Amino acid sequence: MLCKDLIIKFFKDKNINDFFYLPGIHTISLNESFKRFNIKVYMGRHESNLIFMADGYSRRTGKPGVIFVTPGPGLGNIVSGCMEAYGDNVPVIVFHIDTKRQEHGKGILHELKDPENIFRTITKKTFYIEKIEEVLPVLNEAYETATHERKGPVIISIPFVLLDKEILEGFLSSLKKDLKTEGAENEVSLVDDEIVERIYEIFKDKHMPAIIAGKSLMCEEARPLIDSICRTSSIPFFTTTGGKGIVEESMPYAFGNVIKKGITHKMIKNADIVLAIGTRLRDVDAKRRGVKIRDLIHIDIDETWFNKNYKTLYAASGNLLNILKGLKEIFKKRRFQWDLHALKREQIKEEVDLWKNNIGYKLIKMIRDSIPYETVTVWDLNLISYWAEYYFPVYEQRSFIMPRGISPIFYGLPAGIGVKIGSEVIPCLTVCGDGGILPNLSELSLIKKHNIPICILIYNNNSFGILEDALEKRYSIKTSMQLTNPDFVKLAHAFGIKGKRIKTIEGLKKALLKIDWSEPFLMEFEHPIFSPPWEI
Repeated sequence: MLCKDLIIKFFKDKNINDFFYLPGIHTISLNESFKRFNIKVYMGRHESNLIFMADGYSRRTGKPGVIFVTPGPGLGNIVSGCMEAYGDNVPVIVFHIDTKRQEHGKGILHELKDPENIFRTITKKTFYIEKIEEVLPVLNEAYETATHERKGPVIISIPFVLLDKEILEGFLSSLKKDLKTEGAENEVSLVDDEIVERIYEIFKDKHMPAIIAGKSLMCEEARPLIDSICRTSSIPFFTTTGGKGIVEESMPYAFGNVIKKGITHKMIKNADIVLAIGTRLRDVDAKRRGVKIRDLIHIDIDETWFNKNYKTLYAASGNLLNILKGLKEIFKKRRFQWDLHALKREQIKEEVDLWKNNIGYKLIKMIRDSIPYETVTVWDLNLISYWAEYYFPVYEQRSFIMPRGISPIFYGLPAGIGVKIGSEVIPCLTVCGDGGILPNLSELSLIKKHNIPICILIYNNNSFGILEDALEKRYSIKTSMQLTNPDFVKLAHAFGIKGKRIKTIEGLKKALLKIDWSEPFLMEFEHPIFSPPWEI
């Protein structure tokens, strides 16, 4: 087997058949293997877009996104994407098809000394393959590193001259045998039992607990466990932004994102104990948004984020599902003092008032009511998206995608493409600002080529709206963030994609209700700037 065939087959065996790719002279031999193995290759126009596509694909499917890049500028263009994936624990595997290291220092094409050094602090691990016999062991280690424990991106550098080298079948068989491991990941450990027992002891004299969950609980097995715990014992359930959709937000115990103001902040502040599980509780996830916690139990997959932003009464790392199973058992005969139905009614009333007085809330409520229940939504950073982060109801897991690692502005469109590639028949809506989408619009070419049926909603206020709003309110400076934009609808038409310009909220509602989700479509929504949700 050729080295390049081994790489492709490794991922096919793991049911990964979609690759993201921008070719160069060092990588073109891969195309022959892509074709022979019937791989779907999405060839974009810029590597920064491609890595966001891989990121979106991973967030939607739970599988690692795989991207191939050329050396030098190709590798350099994925830096911000690696930062985002690393900051938000997204498994992405980057193949850097490298130049020959032994020729470095001679001024060869795309030469870059020790390129992995660029990524050492923004990936989980970097790998360099020097010999053909290292390929399979590195593939296995890289995959395990990216997809286990605290997930994240990895980079594998491999000289292009190795791609067409042959690996002897006998040697390959012995390698596979050596790499087989035995384990019982789902066994309940003594540590997990001790954690559950400690939580039980702390809860004995508590009457109003609350749970905050993060994206490490984004798995279907967690849903019935949380439902049993919270419904049976009358415990309010909140999420971070990354955890939106862990449970259906219409549930009587589910109160949405913990950063909401009003009744949400009051409940967390009044809780006599908060159990944070599967969340890092970063500053941007909670504290920066005014979330105050009296006493905290912090349970996560490792100890990295304990006592960073909130002092803990008790902190421990373990198997989160096993801990939930234990909590289900110890709480099945306990009922706490929250009146969840009354609190839910108060939250609904609070949001009715928001609808009456805030354009941002009205917009996201209208969008939610005008798209299919199962729609996956992808958001870059714009005023509508910030309101969605706070108040957009999410019903399904992995159906609300927003970059909260380093919060890059140019995320929405390419990530939406990756999400749709991983979503098959599920409708996909990506909501982008005019300031964030323009550098990405070359990827309309990819959308058209593969007929990717994504709906693109561009909120156009002809400015970097959030910055314009902040400058005016803080410094009385106006129009300094204004932008000169193209006709986005004509741009869509130039690529053979249907588009429509809309200037009213009612018009946007009608357009969303009429969408044919089986073809790509672009909507340009022109509307003035409005206040962000943290100012209400």
